Amino acid sequence: MAMDKLTIWACQRKPQKKVLDSVEDPPHGEISVSFRRDSYRKYATKLDEARAPALSQASHTIGMLLTIIATFVAISSAYAIMNFLTRTNHFNVANRTVVVTGGSQGLGLAVARQLAAKGANIVIVAQTVSKLEEALNTIRSAAANPAIQKFTYLSFDLRSSDSAPAILAKVTEWNNGEPPDVVFNCAGNCIPSFFASSSVETLRAQMDTLYWSCTYMAHATLQHWLKPVGKGVQKSYDAKPRHLIFTSSVVAFMPIAGYAPYNPAKAAMRSLADTLNQEVQVYNGARKNPQPGPAAEIKIHAIYPTGILSPGFENEEKLKPALTKKLEEDDQPQQPDELAGTIIAELEAGKYIITASLIGHIMKGWAMGGSQRVGIMDYLYTWLGSIIVLFIAPDFMSKCWKWGREKGLQRAS
Repeated sequence: MAMDKLTIWACQRKPQKKVLDSVEDPPHGEISVSFRRDSYRKYATKLDEARAPALSQASHTIGMLLTIIATFVAISSAYAIMNFLTRTNHFNVANRTVVVTGGSQGLGLAVARQLAAKGANIVIVAQTVSKLEEALNTIRSAAANPAIQKFTYLSFDLRSSDSAPAILAKVTEWNNGEPPDVVFNCAGNCIPSFFASSSVETLRAQMDTLYWSCTYMAHATLQHWLKPVGKGVQKSYDAKPRHLIFTSSVVAFMPIAGYAPYNPAKAAMRSLADTLNQEVQVYNGARKNPQPGPAAEIKIHAIYPTGILSPGFENEEKLKPALTKKLEEDDQPQQPDELAGTIIAELEAGKYIITASLIGHIMKGWAMGGSQRVGIMDYLYTWLGSIIVLFIAPDFMSKCWKWGREKGLQRAS
């Protein structure tokens, strides 16, 4: 039976078998041009009829996705314009005192320098004196009003529970008897490793450096801020709020294999921030009570960056398992100055949970749970993230399994 190339190709495609069965066989002998053309038309018609439902469904799905994206973009744009036109600064640091832990380098230094440029008095805390001295000169050079702003540093090991009360006492004395207005917890490092490959000492050290250091600072800070205004002293209801800020990580939203010592500490920090965000409402409400109460309202903030190109990043990359690098290959680490600018802008907008990239926004969305949402964008990202995570979570599990299958037990970790 003589058949042209198109007919042979069509017959070889299994999905179209039923379609081909309905196309009549050509007569024996030579096939005329008109017959081939007629056969092709019949085949094309049957194929179009078979494909129509699938194409219709695909078009419908694509249309829905485009509608969702267009709606998201339209609402986001409208919210951004509205926010710009009605913007109120909820984080005015001019002439206020800010303590930045981990302020000798990386994100902490970038935050301290930019807040100095906005008129804040800065106290940076770290361990190495030489780094603190160099950082303080950098911060001082960025001051908005060098003649009236003040700057100092304190050398402490934040992993010790005795350090935080001593820091608050020294800062209060330096600040003319007033506690700091802002405490910004930036201290920390990252030691990547698989859980079973990590030493118990490393697991404990990461909790001490990341979780306990900021927990000690938060506890000591609140002890100072919650001292009630004495009898006969009028509470100032328009006093500027005080701010307690935690620097967590997006791994608190979704853990990543290879960060076993780091993930739990950042997740614990998130839980602490959420807990305090509720508890401070008790203290803020007490300011409206006739009895003595705190001198100012207290605001809690939690920051969840992705990768940061800090001085410790290079060492982190050396320790990081290859699988971890693959899982986070879409993450573009940010420069400390860029990240600090975004964080401060979000603080000024009054945000509680702060992310600084599209990946961070989406991860925040799928993990919001019972955390406080501030503004319509938090609700939009909750909705968008809850859809995207349905694909991301299984993909991560699959990549981990395939990695083990390909590399084996020894090479996988």
